[in-house]
Amino acid sequence: MAGKEKTTMSQRFAGLKSEFSKIVWPEPKMVGKQSAAVIVVSIVVGLIIVVLDMIIQYGVEFLVNL
Repeated sequence: MAGKEKTTMSQRFAGLKSEFSKIVWPEPKMVGKQSAAVIVVSIVVGLIIVVLDMIIQYGVEFLVNL
């Protein structure tokens, strides 16, 4: 702890304010595109999982019934 300076609340809030000013917020149109992409990819991956599950289930049932 030696060498650490104590900071006051006003210094902390000033630092917080300066950090928030560095944030680059995306455009609403870009957020919409990215959200749509996430939804589409999630649906596609979900469908792939369902198809693989059905194939594996069929294969297991086939092997059990031998």
